[in-house]
Amino acid sequence: MIGRAVLLLAFVSFPLAGRSVVDQVGREVELPPSVERVVSLHSGASWMVYVLGAADRLVGAYYASLPTEPLAQGALAELDPGYQTKELPVKPTVEALVALRPDVVIASSVVHGEGLAALLAEVGIPTVLYYPETLDGIAEALLLTGRVLGREERALDLVGRFWDLVATVSSATAGQAPRPRVYFAAYTMSNVYAGDVIQNVILELAGGLPLGVALAPRPGLFWQRVDVEQVLLWDPEVVLVPAYSRARPADFFADPIWGVVTAVRTGRVYRFPEFFAPWDIPGPEVVLGLLWLVETLHPGATGLDLVSEVVRFYREFYGVELAPDVVSAVLAK
Repeated sequence: MIGRAVLLLAFVSFPLAGRSVVDQVGREVELPPSVERVVSLHSGASWMVYVLGAADRLVGAYYASLPTEPLAQGALAELDPGYQTKELPVKPTVEALVALRPDVVIASSVVHGEGLAALLAEVGIPTVLYYPETLDGIAEALLLTGRVLGREERALDLVGRFWDLVATVSSATAGQAPRPRVYFAAYTMSNVYAGDVIQNVILELAGGLPLGVALAPRPGLFWQRVDVEQVLLWDPEVVLVPAYSRARPADFFADPIWGVVTAVRTGRVYRFPEFFAPWDIPGPEVVLGLLWLVETLHPGATGLDLVSEVVRFYREFYGVELAPDVVSAVLAK
């Protein structure tokens, strides 16, 4: 892991060096003097714009999953009354993007790549490519978003808090045993997160064994399809189902083949939490996902009160005050 001090120094040392940034694939991107209209096609980056207090500049966004909890919907509407009208598909047409008149487009290096950047460059729209699939990458992306928006100081404060939480988990799980075998489903029951994507990164740091980590992701995607034989061979002890998946925990319990798997037999199939954003996507909430994972796999390991930490996170990052009983209800789903 890149040292926190080194990562921060890289962004603090040259805060006024022109209106250009280096994105997460190493491209130098020239920006207009002022960025007032932003389109984010990277779900994690969309939420980074919110925590940096720039919801009014977001004119289009891919969210991966919008909140389903009524209280979360209400709180998000207070932060951004027009958030529902801003929602975009992950791959909108170039014409749709141009119609939004963005000063800059934030996109995924995997899903969109330099092809989209080249097309938008032809009409004078700069594109900043993101690849925050590690904890360092998420911190770097938050700092990068701060540079794009001119909110560097706020970004530095949030990254400091981010690393504090990561350090707590890392210390608590060092040498933790046993490490349960975990099947992290992606969008369906038969899709598992593959390779070194953020879901597997936080799972490993939280003291689990991500079963999909040895698989190569499908081209342009973050998951791999597995057959029943592979699942039975793995025999996962824990199954995780993200909030945006088409599958639900109940589907695993209802499936007779999955019924012989240890995770199902012992009742350890869990829906990964969400509030504004899902807690497993590469955005600010991923530290909450990390804390929740530790408490799920190794209860009491951190010595932290998860409800209190969630309340504190939303207060510090989003400026939203949540009641402890609301957080407890979210965690109980």
